[in-house]
Amino acid sequence: MALDYNHPIDIIEDIDLRHFEENYLIPQKPVILRGLLKGTKAYDEWNFEYFKRVAGELTIGVFENREEDLDKTMKVPHRKMKFADYLDLIASTPTDLRIHLWNIFKDCPQLMDDFEFPPVNTTFLKGFPYMFFGGEGSIARMHQDIDMSNVFLTQFEGKRRVVLFAPEYSPLLYRYPLNVHTGVNVTKPDYARFPGLNYVKGYECEIKHGDTLFMPGEYWHYIEYIEGGFGMSLRSLNPHLSKRFKGLMNISVRQAVDWSMRKAMGDQWFETKQQIAERRANTAIRKATKEESELISQ
Repeated sequence: MALDYNHPIDIIEDIDLRHFEENYLIPQKPVILRGLLKGTKAYDEWNFEYFKRVAGELTIGVFENREEDLDKTMKVPHRKMKFADYLDLIASTPTDLRIHLWNIFKDCPQLMDDFEFPPVNTTFLKGFPYMFFGGEGSIARMHQDIDMSNVFLTQFEGKRRVVLFAPEYSPLLYRYPLNVHTGVNVTKPDYARFPGLNYVKGYECEIKHGDTLFMPGEYWHYIEYIEGGFGMSLRSLNPHLSKRFKGLMNISVRQAVDWSMRKAMGDQWFETKQQIAERRANTAIRKATKEESELISQ
């Protein structure tokens, strides 16, 4: 049985700043902004061959679809290879190899001239644009972004499937304490092990060339490459100060405490976090069951 993705995602073209702020940014609601970067060189010319010409000689780190260390952020690449060879690979055959959070603009600053930050938002973090590349079948497991920033994810080549869950479902998604990960597999949900999944409702969409998915800060997201391709994320400050503070605490305090406990306790710390996540989920299940009963009795 698949998870419940019954929340539709609006698809909009030619949106202005005020409309976006009132209907999506402030309420923190996902939306697909079609053609947001239309008219830029990136929109018209970015493809595999373009990046081979611009950056093909670079050596890059790539990641595989590994499920070990489910509570850790992957920071050390599993392999290194020539970027041109990697692009040829993902353009021609399925592979789980992907590149994530690559600020290619530090290596190739001329690429910054290929686009402009769109006028749909005023708080872009202009020093932190990132590129993401992946082969058909590669995935980014479900997680939250640790800094709680909003993300504008634009697809240029290929197609990607994205699954989103609002942050209020975190206990029912068995979020590990002190970080932004979960052991839940959204493609093969295990309802016996994770009964809280019966109570979550998410969004599902597909993005292709020119589509920009607005992912509000703190939203859970799972990303799968339907075809080999790539995209760019532009990050912006969350309009809600409480979420900015939460992101700061994640980076400066919670992450450090988590690393310290892992170093001190080893595997026992991960087991403890799993137990805490399960207890929190059970509490959330009881609350959700009570609310359902009350609605039925009305």
